[in-house]
Amino acid sequence: MVLSRRALLSAGLMSFVAPPAPKDADWRALADGLDGTVERPGDTGYDQARRLFSPRFDEIRPPAVVRCGSTADVVQAVTFANRLGLPIVPRGGGHSYVGASTTSSGLVVDVRPLRSVGVGAGTATVAGGATLLDVGAALAANGVTVPLGSCGSVGFSGFTCGGGIGRSTSAYGLASDNVTAAEVVTPDGRLRTVDAVREPELFWALRGGGGGRIGVVTSWQVRTRPAVPAGQFSLVYPWADAARVVSGWLARITVAPDEAWSACLLGSDRTGALSVRVNGAVLGGDAHAEVTALTRSIAREPISATMGREPSPEPPKARAVQLTGSDVFAHPLPEAGVAALLAILQRRSTAKRPGSAKLKRLTGAPARITPGSTAFPWHGAHTLLQWLVEPATADPATVADAYTWVDAGHHAMLPWSSGRYVNYLEPGPFDPSRYHGRNADRLQKIKPL
Repeated sequence: MVLSRRALLSAGLMSFVAPPAPKDADWRALADGLDGTVERPGDTGYDQARRLFSPRFDEIRPPAVVRCGSTADVVQAVTFANRLGLPIVPRGGGHSYVGASTTSSGLVVDVRPLRSVGVGAGTATVAGGATLLDVGAALAANGVTVPLGSCGSVGFSGFTCGGGIGRSTSAYGLASDNVTAAEVVTPDGRLRTVDAVREPELFWALRGGGGGRIGVVTSWQVRTRPAVPAGQFSLVYPWADAARVVSGWLARITVAPDEAWSACLLGSDRTGALSVRVNGAVLGGDAHAEVTALTRSIAREPISATMGREPSPEPPKARAVQLTGSDVFAHPLPEAGVAALLAILQRRSTAKRPGSAKLKRLTGAPARITPGSTAFPWHGAHTLLQWLVEPATADPATVADAYTWVDAGHHAMLPWSSGRYVNYLEPGPFDPSRYHGRNADRLQKIKPL
C-alpha cells in the first residue's frame, strides 16, 4: 500500500499548500547525500530499478527510484518526499500482486539493497530488503530457522507485515508472530525502534497489518528456533476423487500434529484439464507417517505419492504474471462448501482457462495465538484459500477474465468466508473490514506521531 499524500496530510506531515514539483537540482542534491543511488528516467539503471516481479507492471514509470544503501538513505528519501509532496511507495521485494510497490507519480523507496541477516542468541536481525532465500540461507548456515514462505525471491518485510504463512506455520506460528522488535522509518522521516514497550501500537500494526501502511521497515528482530530436517511429500489424485480429497484433508489438518503442514491444491490448466493434489512438509522427520494418516482420512489411495527432501524456501522463480485473491474460513468447509468450490474449478475447466484454488492449513500454532495480540486478524481460523491465475499474457481482457473468475469464487464461498488475506491483495476499492476483520478500526486509528 502507498503512503499517500492523504495519509501524510492526516498525520500532519505536509502543508495544505502543494509544494512545487522536484527540479533536477533537487534530485541531484538527494543523490549526493545517499550511500545508494537515485534512478530516474534516462539513467542506465532505471529500467532495471523500476521493474517488479510481474511483467504486468512494466509500463509503469516512477519519477524516481531510490535504491537505498543504508538506513540513513531511507530517512533521507522519506524526508525528501515529505518535503516535496511526493507519495512514498516502499519496496521490499517487488512481489505485490497488485503492483503496490510501484507508482507513476511518487517516489519508490527501494530497500532491496539492504539484505544482511545477522544471527544472535535466540534471535536474528533481518534487514528490510532481505528475501526469504537470503534469510533461509543465512539462518541454515547457523543451524537455526524462522517461519518462511516457499518463494525465495519474496521480500521478508512484505511477507511478515501481512502475517507470513509458510510450511512451518503450523509448528511455529506466522512470521509476524515471531517478531520481537523492528526499526521503521515513519512518514515524518523519523527512524523508530518499536517493540512491546516502545511504541507498542506501531509494533502491533507492523505484525500482520499489511505492508506500507505505517512506514518503511529497515530491520526486523525475529525469534529463531533450532533447524530440523523436513520431509516433503506430494500426493496426486484423480479429479473424480476431488471431493473426498478436500474433505479428508480438511479433517486431517484439524487434528494433525503441529510439525505436519500441508496444502490441498485444485487446478485447471490451459487445456481445461483438472488436477488435485496434496503437498506438505513434516518438520523433524520423514513424511511417511503423515502420508499414511492423510491417505486414511481421504479414504482413497493416490495415483502417485512422492516423498523426499527439498529446499525451503525454493530458489527464485522466473518473472511471471500472477493474479490472485483469497478467502479465509473460520471452520472446515462443509460438504456444500466443498461442492461449491469444486464447481468453481469446473467452471474454469469448461472455459479451458488456467486457474487454481490452494487451500492452506491455519490450524496448529497460529490458532493458539490470542486474537488481537497482533494486527493479523485470522488467528484461530481453520483454512486459507488462495485463488490464483497465472496466464501467459497480461492483456486487459485476460486480467479482467481472471478477476471475474476470482469474484465468482468469492461469491460461491461467501456463506463460509470470514474475510481475505492482505498479502493476497486484489485490485479495486480497498475494504478494511474485509482484510482486517475486527482489527480494522484499530488499524485506522494508528498514525505515526
